[in-house]
Amino acid sequence: MVVKPFKISLSGRLMIKKIITLLIAGGIFSALVFSCASAKKNTDFSSRSYFGSEAEYLDFMKERVRFPGINLNFVTVEKGDNFWKIARQYGVNIDTLIGINLFWNDLKAREGCMVIVPSEQGVVEFVNDTSEISSLKEIYGAADDEIVVQRRPLGDFFSDMFSEKKYPIAVFIKEARPVARNMSADLAGRFRLREMFRSPLGGRFSSFFGNRKHPVYRSTRFHNGIDIAAPYGTYIGASRNGRVVSTGWMGAYGKAVIIEHDNGYRTLYGHMSVIYAKPGQQVKAGKLIGKVGSTGLSTGPHLHFTLWHNGRLLNPMDVLW
Repeated sequence: MVVKPFKISLSGRLMIKKIITLLIAGGIFSALVFSCASAKKNTDFSSRSYFGSEAEYLDFMKERVRFPGINLNFVTVEKGDNFWKIARQYGVNIDTLIGINLFWNDLKAREGCMVIVPSEQGVVEFVNDTSEISSLKEIYGAADDEIVVQRRPLGDFFSDMFSEKKYPIAVFIKEARPVARNMSADLAGRFRLREMFRSPLGGRFSSFFGNRKHPVYRSTRFHNGIDIAAPYGTYIGASRNGRVVSTGWMGAYGKAVIIEHDNGYRTLYGHMSVIYAKPGQQVKAGKLIGKVGSTGLSTGPHLHFTLWHNGRLLNPMDVLW
């Protein structure tokens, strides 16, 4: 039996061409093409690169992103606010604010600016497709129950089918710390500096670096460090590896310890109730050096912490956050 080649008549070919033209005009053919191809890869691996500006990012998060079990609060900075205060009010930490406010260049809370504050601690990432989420688990060492994927608006699925515009998918990683690649260059530099130090104790920042109204003298004076309020007797640890260079009574600082670190850094810990460190002693970061007190010029139990680099005062919040 001989099978003859199948031939389509001229009128048939014209009909097929007309159908294809109609499909293209109606968007169906385009939908098939774009549904089979993945979205353009985010080649610089930065979540910031999905958005053209901070305004665009804030609008996207406010209008399109809903995480199951996690609320996103959009807070306007008011006079006297700082990011640590806002974080504390909502029960999260400063890392969480950094990990979701991707367009910050520094940590100065400017009056009137918008801050995203999630109801849980963690960071946000963006992917083109849910198949990419597995790589986020590896990067952050996150378990399945620490990954929360946004509920995508129904319109996104139609957009994926019929439009070239592809919306990224937001992923929240619980308890994760921010990574430098998702930060501006300026903030990433400060973040790397921060990794050199650790907080000497857990507590509430009660006074910051710079001019302030002195709690005893009641006049405006320069404060050369930060105060961390904590219960009397709370353990104080060294902020970084170093050598103890001085201990004892230091005037307004009361009982205090000074530690010299490598690369020209030096730290002071003041108002202690008890000192455990000794001059010449080598200490590791976190090593117990004393306890919180209220010695010297003080109105209550807290730690005064001062930081120098090559003899120049630095704002301790640049390294502690």
